[in-house]
Amino acid sequence: MRAILLYLLVVATFSSIAVAQTAEFNRPHLEWMSFETEHFIVHYTSGLEDVANMAADIAERIHDPLCQVYDYYPDTKVSLIFSDVDDIANAGSYFQSNKIKFYATSMAWDFRGTHNWLRNVVTHEYTHMIQLGATRKWSRRFPAFYVQALGYEPERRPDVLYGYPNTLISWPLPSVTIPAWFAEGTAQYQFDGAGYDYWDSHRDMLLRQSVLSDRLLTLEDMGFFGKTSLESEGVYNQGFSLVKYIADRSNGVETLGQISRKMSSLLPVTLNKAIESVTGKSGTDWYNEWSAELRTKYGETKSMLLPYLSTFDTLEKSGFVGAYPEFSTDGNSLLFISNSGREYFGQSSLYCYNRQLDSISLIAPSVQGNACWVRGDSSVVFTRRTSDNPHGALIYDIYAYDVNNKREARLSRGLRAEHIDVSPDGKYLAFTINEAGRREIAIAKMPELGKSMTPFGKESILYRLPTLPHEQYYLPKWSPDGRRIAAAHHLDKGRNIRVFLFDSTSVELTLDLEVSGKGAELRDPSWAADNRHLYVSYDESGIQNIYKLSLENESLERLTVVLGGAHYPDENNGSLAFAEFCNDGFRICVMDSITPVRLPRNSLDLAVSNYMAGIPRNEDIPSPVIRNASPYRPRFESLYWFPRIAFDYNTFKPGTYLVLNDVLDKMTFIGGAALNQKREYDIYGLVEYKQFYPTIFAEYFNIQRRLTSFFADSSRIIGEVEGPDGINPIYDEYRIRYRYNLNEVSVGLGVPLSSGTNIKSRATYDQYVAHNRFDDESSVSLTYFRGWSWKTGVYTDSRRPGLYTEISPNSGYRGYFEYTRANHDFISDIEIGGDAIGLREIYDPNNYGLFELGLEKYFKSPIHDHTAEVRLKAGYMDENVDPFFYQYAGGLPGMRGYSFYSLGGTRTAVATLTYRFPLISRAALGLWPLSLNRVFGSLFVDAGDAWVGDYTDRTIKKDIGAGIRAQLHSFYSYPTAVSIDVAYGLDEFDVIEGDVLTSYGDELRYYLTVLFDFYTPIIPPARHPSSCLCSNCTHN
Repeated sequence: MRAILLYLLVVATFSSIAVAQTAEFNRPHLEWMSFETEHFIVHYTSGLEDVANMAADIAERIHDPLCQVYDYYPDTKVSLIFSDVDDIANAGSYFQSNKIKFYATSMAWDFRGTHNWLRNVVTHEYTHMIQLGATRKWSRRFPAFYVQALGYEPERRPDVLYGYPNTLISWPLPSVTIPAWFAEGTAQYQFDGAGYDYWDSHRDMLLRQSVLSDRLLTLEDMGFFGKTSLESEGVYNQGFSLVKYIADRSNGVETLGQISRKMSSLLPVTLNKAIESVTGKSGTDWYNEWSAELRTKYGETKSMLLPYLSTFDTLEKSGFVGAYPEFSTDGNSLLFISNSGREYFGQSSLYCYNRQLDSISLIAPSVQGNACWVRGDSSVVFTRRTSDNPHGALIYDIYAYDVNNKREARLSRGLRAEHIDVSPDGKYLAFTINEAGRREIAIAKMPELGKSMTPFGKESILYRLPTLPHEQYYLPKWSPDGRRIAAAHHLDKGRNIRVFLFDSTSVELTLDLEVSGKGAELRDPSWAADNRHLYVSYDESGIQNIYKLSLENESLERLTVVLGGAHYPDENNGSLAFAEFCNDGFRICVMDSITPVRLPRNSLDLAVSNYMAGIPRNEDIPSPVIRNASPYRPRFESLYWFPRIAFDYNTFKPGTYLVLNDVLDKMTFIGGAALNQKREYDIYGLVEYKQFYPTIFAEYFNIQRRLTSFFADSSRIIGEVEGPDGINPIYDEYRIRYRYNLNEVSVGLGVPLSSGTNIKSRATYDQYVAHNRFDDESSVSLTYFRGWSWKTGVYTDSRRPGLYTEISPNSGYRGYFEYTRANHDFISDIEIGGDAIGLREIYDPNNYGLFELGLEKYFKSPIHDHTAEVRLKAGYMDENVDPFFYQYAGGLPGMRGYSFYSLGGTRTAVATLTYRFPLISRAALGLWPLSLNRVFGSLFVDAGDAWVGDYTDRTIKKDIGAGIRAQLHSFYSYPTAVSIDVAYGLDEFDVIEGDVLTSYGDELRYYLTVLFDFYTPIIPPARHPSSCLCSNCTHN
């Protein structure tokens, strides 16, 4: 059997536990430390001592209350892992592995309010750990069972046992089946008295606008992610609100614990039924009641505010992220960022609105931070998050754009500067630095633009404002006279405004004034021209609005009344720009004149008192005692089993996979075995070691297949039969029982070149043995193939992340180039006697070089959501070889109108053109345990051939076909990709092998795949699919 079948088997079955050609950076430069507490083991990188120790204190405080609510106690100490390499505010609770990973960056996201990030994130993720553990149906050492099936084409080569696969199915039966809304809602609700998370104005803003614009996610749609950032936040947001609604009207957090325990039943139980069993009302009834109350509540809010709503112009009406507006000095231009035409929050770019021409132009793509004008308005400075650094870390740096010459320049490298502003005289940069769990204000010299420069790093910083552990600053802004800097500040909850005096001689900041937000969000300062006022955003009424703040008496004058929320004000010559959250996201708005707003005092006072009273007042957690820590030593998690219920070539082949990781994923062991009733088995093993920059790996396959063949024995006549030519003898039969044992072992290493590209090199030894047993019980064993090969490949995936990236990508490409040098021996004869003792194989050498290329390029169609895909695959052997080593161009990975083995040779070329179109662009159709999300159709044409030598006297083969792709979720958390293709071969041809003639073409062929991602003959992507949940993690 060809080695490609071994790899296909692995891709089809082991992909569910993340065997992929990923491009992850190993970062061996990090120094890891560890310490233990009563219930936790804490691992952290050097420099995060404060964060790690405070997190340990928080975790110990919440351990007992959470475990008591859910009546679940982890069976080992839980590992808390903290790193500070990337500017990412997230965490993941690997509840099957008893570990939680944290990025030491506080969340500063416009969809969420500002809370004590460390208390909140530790409590949130540990709630996931305990609550999801309580719902587990069986031991965590068996995270899931897998139902799998492989079907094959009927055609095969004479030297291959059966045809190439045309059916690949791998589908999970997990131990945890909780919809995302309940898991995330519970993690935000936490437990009585926690108060680390609460229903803030940002959450209310999102929910209010969803209700008023009739955009509430359905209960089914709340069960899974895979949406735009705005809609995915709706899963969190609506989940929190609905969980709070159920808990507040029943038995509080005890109800959540009872529902969770109901879900641990071995019998199939939906959350809908579990809620009904505990509360007496189904989840659907609760949802309907909750949504009806929301419509009434927010309808009243709208009626109250409607007479007073501000009027303004809206600039950009596509996308859902519009932020950081800033006027030019003359007020004719307005900078802002927007994710126009994109689906995710972080996919924003920098734009400029020309007020005189009423036009919007793109300044720079991929800009996630704010931007500001440099003196004279001839240049713009902005921040962008990239992984363009030696360690592949995703961090913010500073860039500049020359407006006149339309040139971009990088100003910093490795700075981690997210928010930035340039002093009025153009001499200094003020920016925030994210590091060690805090955001600090820093000052550096502004480089001289227009000249060749080397990006500066942290060594060029002139001043860093001393901060407390976990203290955060946002959006520093220079005053018009350059003497002061205002910034939003956070330590416990909400935000305040701080104003600092700037000493240009010593380059230092001194605190001049602090205006408290009183636990709410007083944020986004922008200076007025008089140097005595700030324009700010404040949510004391429960809705974020723009105010004018006096720095002389701290009085606030309200300037807007909006229904959603107003953020990021900037004023120029009487015009006010800000970002308003409307019914479908943040929009940049401009008011041509500013008039103070007067609302009826009673309604405003009531709103303020109600909202401010709802902000919890937590007791302070004392500063942690820094514990003694020791260098990290490999610590392995439990051994995980993934039992396999499989059907392979019409046989039942049960088996299991095994996974063993160390806590930091520096070493991984994956194994698998399966056995059918014919005593055929598959054994697989993989070891990965990630302690160094390259990933070192070793891989092993051992596959055994059996076949019994019957032959006529002309030496024994057991009867006669009359035929057309007279009496014919009936010969006795004898049989040969074949047992084929295929072994392959590889060692190699992989090195990431960028976030989407890597290179892999491996050395492989193959040995295929045939054991033949005869009726007289004699036997013979022959090694019919052996040899070494060396393969090096480059793999890349530049597809733009989006909603349709997997089902119907519309931009970018993915591909690979591989070179293999093979020194193979293939049996040509056997020698008996002579110098041989018994039998000796005689081999013909098959030494060759193989070049392989695969590329998929994706294009947008002029028709909305329609796409085109061009795929090219080619292979070239530089020597003639035995047909055993041929490359093939048919079947599932090539020309689908023909059998895989019908098109073989030393050279192959296949081109495919596919046109895809939506049948269902957006759905949440519940078909328990499936939820249907999207369906796309396709039409395709394949053209190509396989041949030996020069391409002469041949005809290019062609086929046409149609396909359908369905994107679903299984059990809420597991992505499921179903693909059906039907192809028709347009050209007829015959293939003669031995004395067997087979005709191909002029027939329909069918292909079915049910996997985690859609099958592609292009080598698995170099980056890990964003939809993969192989780690059983739940992200914050």
